[in-house]
Amino acid sequence: MARALTLLPALLLGFFLTAGDARADLGRLETGNTAPDFSAMGSDGRVHALSDFIGRTVVLEWTSPVCPYTELKYRRGLMPAIQKRALAAGAVWLAINTSPPGRAGHLSPDAARARLLATGSRVTGLLMDETTAIARAYGVRTTPTLFVIGKDGRLAYQGAVDADPQKTLDDGRDHVTAALRDLARGQRVKLSQTRAYGCAVEY
Repeated sequence: MARALTLLPALLLGFFLTAGDARADLGRLETGNTAPDFSAMGSDGRVHALSDFIGRTVVLEWTSPVCPYTELKYRRGLMPAIQKRALAAGAVWLAINTSPPGRAGHLSPDAARARLLATGSRVTGLLMDETTAIARAYGVRTTPTLFVIGKDGRLAYQGAVDADPQKTLDDGRDHVTAALRDLARGQRVKLSQTRAYGCAVEY
């Protein structure tokens, strides 16, 4: 509890940093549109592309090793639990770290692999968006931001992982799980867009 309180000023700072987040140089995706293809080097040393997973449901998670919001979502296993549930349902989960070399959030392949172990991540791959091109195409302003792409390649959900910035325990009531459940039932995602909260992406 004490640690959560000490993080609160940092969390609030991150929030205010994203309050004026309108950027003319970022793309804007509408729910229902085809998700832009991309490719990037993963922590496993291989290049991964969205098109590698045609016909499968894909979750994109923008993450950062220096964002306290992201830290909270991994604390006590919340984000790994959501990832595990998504993978068990047959989805692909790609975590994306957008940070150019020299920035605080940049990860080398070795550091990325160490982070996966340290956070207990259960992802298909952790990709390095060093040029920021992927984040710009998706219009990502904050971490964490989540996208769910249906088997048809169209964007089904975008926004926050859940409704509570300080939530750390998994209860199955997050936006990603809900979106995946709707898609599995052949239904349109009921809540297809929310406002992501978090820390400013390092462009």
